[in-house]
Amino acid sequence: MSLAAYAVRRPVATLSAILAVVLLGSVSLSRLPVSLLPDVSLPVLTIRTGYTGAAAPEVSRFVAEPIEEAIGATPGLTELRSVSRNNEVTTTARFEWGTDMRATVLSVRERLDAARSQLPERAERPTLLTSDPGERPIAVLAIKQSASQAAKDLRAQGGGDLRSLARTATEVHARRLEQIEGVSSVAVVGAPDDEIRVELDPEKLRALDLTPEDVAAAIRAENATGAGGTIRKGQFRFSVRALTEFRNPSEILDTPIGPVGAGITLRDVGTVSLGLADPQTLTRLDGASAIGMVVYKDAGSNTVAVTRRMTDAIAQLEKEFPGVSMTVVAAQADFVVDALSNLGQEIVAGGLLSLLVIFVFLRDWRLSLAIGITVPLSVLMALVALQALDVSINVLSLGGLALGTGLLVDTAIVVAESVGRRREEGMSLLEAAVTGTDEVAAPLFAGTLTTVLVFGPIIFVRGLAAALFRDLSLSVVTTVAASLVLALTLMPVMIVGRRKLAKAAPTTVVVAKEPTAIARTLDAWGRTLTDGYERGMRWSLAHPRSVFGMAGALLVVTAVLIDTLPKEILPRVDEGVLVAAVQLPEGTSIQATAAQVARVESAARSLGATGIYARVGKATDEEILAGADPGSSATAQLIVPVPPSADAAEFAQQLRAKLPDLAKGALAIDLAGQSEFGSLIGREGRLVRVELSAPTLVESQRWADTVRTAMQTVPALTDVRDAFAATQPIVEVTLERARMAERNIVPQQVASALAGALGGVSASELRETDRRTPIMVRYAGLRNEELETALKTPLRGVPLAQLVQVRETRAPLEVVRVGQRPVTIIEGLVESGGTAKATTDVQARMAALTLPAGVSWQVGGADAERARTSNELTLVAVLAALLMFLVLAGEFASFTIPLVVMLTVPLAGAGAVIFLWLTGQSLNAVSLIGIVVMIGMADNEAVVKLDAIRKFREAGHSIDDAIIRGGEQRLRAIAMTSITTVTGVLPLVFGWGSGGALYQPLAAGIIGGSISALLVTFFLLPTAYAVLERRTERRALRHAARSTKRTA
Repeated sequence: MSLAAYAVRRPVATLSAILAVVLLGSVSLSRLPVSLLPDVSLPVLTIRTGYTGAAAPEVSRFVAEPIEEAIGATPGLTELRSVSRNNEVTTTARFEWGTDMRATVLSVRERLDAARSQLPERAERPTLLTSDPGERPIAVLAIKQSASQAAKDLRAQGGGDLRSLARTATEVHARRLEQIEGVSSVAVVGAPDDEIRVELDPEKLRALDLTPEDVAAAIRAENATGAGGTIRKGQFRFSVRALTEFRNPSEILDTPIGPVGAGITLRDVGTVSLGLADPQTLTRLDGASAIGMVVYKDAGSNTVAVTRRMTDAIAQLEKEFPGVSMTVVAAQADFVVDALSNLGQEIVAGGLLSLLVIFVFLRDWRLSLAIGITVPLSVLMALVALQALDVSINVLSLGGLALGTGLLVDTAIVVAESVGRRREEGMSLLEAAVTGTDEVAAPLFAGTLTTVLVFGPIIFVRGLAAALFRDLSLSVVTTVAASLVLALTLMPVMIVGRRKLAKAAPTTVVVAKEPTAIARTLDAWGRTLTDGYERGMRWSLAHPRSVFGMAGALLVVTAVLIDTLPKEILPRVDEGVLVAAVQLPEGTSIQATAAQVARVESAARSLGATGIYARVGKATDEEILAGADPGSSATAQLIVPVPPSADAAEFAQQLRAKLPDLAKGALAIDLAGQSEFGSLIGREGRLVRVELSAPTLVESQRWADTVRTAMQTVPALTDVRDAFAATQPIVEVTLERARMAERNIVPQQVASALAGALGGVSASELRETDRRTPIMVRYAGLRNEELETALKTPLRGVPLAQLVQVRETRAPLEVVRVGQRPVTIIEGLVESGGTAKATTDVQARMAALTLPAGVSWQVGGADAERARTSNELTLVAVLAALLMFLVLAGEFASFTIPLVVMLTVPLAGAGAVIFLWLTGQSLNAVSLIGIVVMIGMADNEAVVKLDAIRKFREAGHSIDDAIIRGGEQRLRAIAMTSITTVTGVLPLVFGWGSGGALYQPLAAGIIGGSISALLVTFFLLPTAYAVLERRTERRALRHAARSTKRTA
């Protein structure tokens, strides 16, 4: 008994089993986690090592090089990069995709511990960090005083109190947000630090033969801490509390300095005031000072749910603190919700369009509804499997469901059409349901199996695209498999309906209704389509060479288009937010950097942007751990919301045009926003880099200027700049050791005196109940940064100018090593034309340069990953085609007929490429996935059609007659399945809404491939089958003639 026969004879059992799975799917839908992207673990390991007090060259030599040697032989290592800065080095190790990162982390940890003896004693133990896009911040908040509170403060004290606002943000708001389930940490950015500043008069200090370090030592001695012991009174013991510490800043003025008994105090040479330390970081919102808060979630937490709870907490905080305004600058959940919502709407729209097409063809609303019901039921059944496979609801798994919408009705359409045809032949409804379903079960199973087999290799391929599209593949496989089960079980049950009606014979007289005008029009169109198909088919059979010639020409055009289409790793996704990075010459003060940031803010506001958030200066520890650049006083990052009516790419170009001086290298704009896409397909996914190596840093920097100029001539590149800071002017101080020895002065005393005169030195801290405020000793005013004043500082009666020699020079701020060799890196952002062409153009520019001996270059960047991904997906396509051939060979018990079916594969790909070109898309991992999908889909109609043709041949019909009859028999079903496939993904090709650009290449490839596959199935495939059959007949006739001659 076949599956269809069992289902029809046991409808209650069939419905119960299906409803049980659907019920489980409903539960899975409510419990599946929601995120932007699948859980992707990047094979990247970051090692951070501190070496306090060392300059970048020393850090590179004594720390970076030993670490590279220690881990250079780790299995699976593909790239090793280190960036040495003053006081620290960051080493990035990239491994092959598929590497077990847990085992790798342990292996690297062991290697580093074994090499610990090779590092300097003052170097810290290396810290290992793994790379996870899910660890990026889920929200950026800005806190300001409300307008009413700011007005009150203005009247009361002449300005807002940023210090108290920062304290509220740190002690209340951040702690409240960290208590939210799913929030791991909240980083407070831009909070000013309190400082007790002791400002000294340099002339008065010189008169007393004192240095700032001497004053700091005196303050430390006066601010000593210690227990006072205990005393005994009778039978009791009492603790003695020695109040030796300063209780308020004014007490510091009474600190005795100078010779013992001279009666000189700090009051005589300086002042003490409570103020703000020199800022390391400034945060701004729409040009005004603010406090920033960056929210991070726990790994695996639901981004949308965590953000919803955070929003509720913000609303409660604003009620409790009406004077404090909290602004959500960027929230990843907004993009997630918009993207998933838009995708869900497009799935529904595609399903309704497909249902409309089915109704137009069948003109039976009951049967059309029965076919339509299989779509949501297939999705719910698939959700059970997806939950078991640990697949979340994300833009890629939903993309698979959207893709499946056009495929899910195909099998149901073929079953319904087959049953209807059997019914027209005079069978009872029950017999027609079973016989019609059984008739197409084998080809449907073979077609579905080939679709599933296409996705099999994708799951096991390594690389970024494979890691991302695993969820999409599993979604398509599970939904298509579920649709096959429903088509072979539920469809015949719904067609039969009640059992008592099923027993009725088809000879029951039914009074025919007068067809409507619409019905007559549709019938006329159907006859026209059938007549046109028959005429086209007869012409094709009569002119096979012309048909093959057109197919060959189509392949030639496709080859030309493949060469001209832009090529990139992944399409650009517009999140509605720009991230602009400002990098000025190192050494630029934070105030000067803030002034340039204000220019960027003003330009963005003039273009309609509001809610612009800026961080000037250093990043927080949490941001650095999440992968952000450490930053300096010369760097800044801005989050710029794109105006709702503007295109992000055009907005970025307009912003560059308003800031031409910054756009020449100081301003870099990333369109990927703050979401997880930012770490996967953001700026890093669109960069072209030139790694330049030279014998000396000076020569490397000189040729870097030449390379930068050459790269700026490449039209596709923007934001061409040095990837890392090279050198900056510095003042080197060398010791006059002979003079120092004469006066018994050690180097540490000279270093301390210089530090105190230039910038100041720490002199302990003022301890209060709930906080500690550092005490800094420095020269008053601008003299704190004057070298001339510092060199007049006396040390044992001798000015420092007589103990040191001073010279101005340049020194590297960052030393970059790639592949264990020092390099200078120049990078540019690919704005248009794809990374492949940009890389080729840069290579041509570099080849045209005449570089001296010893200077070498290498072009790298995102295109290497694109090329590797393209090769992987090409391998998938070849494997899928071979697996399809083997499945079809088993289905048709022949190796010849599958060759005919395989004609659809390259020509379906050709249609996909042509449609990509027509819609202005690029060749990327998404479009290649669409082409691979078409390979599995293209043969489905071909299998069904050849099965019908073969049955007519077995019934004794001639080749041409069997082809015409088989084509007409399957014409409606094949047209319906192809059109529903197109309409199912049609809404995706327009790229509407957030995240829509990710699916445009996928939908374009499938639509173009479906159209070309339909034409191939209609005309080329039968023509090729006829040619092979005629050749087989002629061979058989010749063999029969030879046999007759032998017999004679």
